[in-house]
Amino acid sequence: MKRHVLVDNVYIINISNSSACICGESGHIDAYTRALAVQRQVPVFFEDEGNYEDYSIFSRFIPGWQLPSEVELDIINEYKTIHVECLDVTATASSSVVQLGSNDTMELESRVKAIRHFITDAPQELKDYVGVIVRQSP
Repeated sequence: MKRHVLVDNVYIINISNSSACICGESGHIDAYTRALAVQRQVPVFFEDEGNYEDYSIFSRFIPGWQLPSEVELDIINEYKTIHVECLDVTATASSSVVQLGSNDTMELESRVKAIRHFITDAPQELKDYVGVIVRQSP
């Protein structure tokens, strides 16, 4: 039996980075996010940096969920409607899903590589510089 979703009020501040809000049934969701987060004390960035292939975190195998075999399941939906009075979501990010209703399959993946470079012996004028310096790699 198909079910309907009745939502009185949804308030979402932010949905980002391969995220979704779904009210109702969906057949398949495949969300994918990858990100490089570079933080430096001195704001220098090189034109050729930022290749995902340079970091193994983005190519490692992620094992899938193995469903148990021969599972018997009886579902009794007494009502044809899923009723939600109020949904209040502050934020979703990085391949997340807010879903009201049923779903057949979800394959979500999020990979983030955080890089932090702090220099203790840099001149004070570089530490205080507010702009961004872009340089070619040597």
